[in-house]
Amino acid sequence: MPYRNFLEKEQPLHIISRAVDERKIFAEEADCYRFIFQIYAANIGKPNFNLRRLNVVKVAQSLLNGEEISDEFIIKEHPPLVNILDFALNITHYHFYLLPLNENSIPVFMQKLNIGFAKYFNLKHGRKGSLFGSRYKSIPIETDFQSDAVSRYISVINPLDIYQPGWRENGLIDAKRALEFLENYEFSSFPDKIKRRKSKILADEEVLNKYCLDENSKDDYFNFIKEFLDQRTSSYQEFWGE
Repeated sequence: MPYRNFLEKEQPLHIISRAVDERKIFAEEADCYRFIFQIYAANIGKPNFNLRRLNVVKVAQSLLNGEEISDEFIIKEHPPLVNILDFALNITHYHFYLLPLNENSIPVFMQKLNIGFAKYFNLKHGRKGSLFGSRYKSIPIETDFQSDAVSRYISVINPLDIYQPGWRENGLIDAKRALEFLENYEFSSFPDKIKRRKSKILADEEVLNKYCLDENSKDDYFNFIKEFLDQRTSSYQEFWGE
């Protein structure tokens, strides 16, 4: 199938936002869950007041599992600002593949998300000042080829940096365990891609099928990733002189 250019008015973006001084903002599960909740809240409004941390963790788990949540946790202020096509939290930064739903919606969404999470993080960890760099990185995605590549980069390659730091240079030690990590790492869209869940923070099926990999066949996608991981194991690289 020939690749087509996306129309400018519906052009998706690869977004990268990093913590200042390489701070480990996603080293604790509770902070990761809070960020997941913050994503959902920022897209349609803001978190309600006086949230208890335990409740937010449970709400974030419900969102990841595709469950509806009570209105008591979020103040809805507007329709969704963005469609989220892919996401991944790393230790010091995060990645999004986003589709804006109206003019200027991505800057508004990113500002709400980063400021909201920074307030929570600073209060919890007793710090002051900016948590994220002054400007997130935004890369326009213009073709199907780029779309497929960035989708894999976000949901597969980046989580593997958590599983085995340095794997990109040295190769994976164990492809099977790497795949198990990807399947079970909650804070990326990979479990959604292999149909193990249907997260509420992601766009609906029609939008995902248009802008991401053709994942209608779970088995085909799963086998593709297995082959990708096998080719990047240390033994494979050593055998082929890569």
